[in-house]
Amino acid sequence: MDKKFTQDVTNNHQLVYVLESNQVKEFYEQAIKNQIVSGTRTAAGLTATGNDLVTLTKLIRDLGFSGKVYEKVVNGKVYIVFKGRPGQRHIFTAARYLSTNTKVVDMAVGKAAIKSSARAGARLTFILTVPIIILEHLLKDQFLLSELVADLAVSLVKVGISAIVGAIAATAVGTVTTLAAAPLAIAIFVGLLVGWGLDKLDSKYGVTQKLAALLREIEDKTLGEVNRSMWKLEKILRWQILNNQPVGKGIFY
Repeated sequence: MDKKFTQDVTNNHQLVYVLESNQVKEFYEQAIKNQIVSGTRTAAGLTATGNDLVTLTKLIRDLGFSGKVYEKVVNGKVYIVFKGRPGQRHIFTAARYLSTNTKVVDMAVGKAAIKSSARAGARLTFILTVPIIILEHLLKDQFLLSELVADLAVSLVKVGISAIVGAIAATAVGTVTTLAAAPLAIAIFVGLLVGWGLDKLDSKYGVTQKLAALLREIEDKTLGEVNRSMWKLEKILRWQILNNQPVGKGIFY
């Protein structure tokens, strides 16, 4: 009976935390803050993708799903030549444009424009996410500079890799098809896929945590060692002062 009773108690035990009302309020407010910051960080990371989707929608609306373009070099200048729906286009009303034309660059048409769009998207993501990442770490109960630096480094690398791979995929697609919307659509899809994959790898292998631990170890061996040496020196000097000993003897002379 005693054995069965012990097993029942062990298998059905529960932990009860008793908190004061102000503690409950504090935990609730902290959870809300974390959710807001986390959601804002996610939204900031997708802002560039959202802009690309808007651009893609405008491009399809102007050229249609089957609208075609190709690049042509004339007198050393690269032109983007448009085919299809000549009387229905509202953005690209001419038959051809220079590859550096504002409309072409803004709508990410052509290889150069795709690369420019990828750089602009990555730059926008950097600008939006860095302050949010810093704020997220400042709101933590324990702020560690090593964790902040690791999070920033890994996050920026993810953004950079996603942008580069997306641009490469888009450029590759642009060489095998003349569909105007295809390169940008591929850049968006591949960028999202690579970003998702990198997040999964980070979660699985703890890349950010391992980098933070490495940074803490480096900090301890460098700045930490300096701080310990300074503290030891201060302790010796203080002892010499309190005991009327020559200050600095055995250390400086």
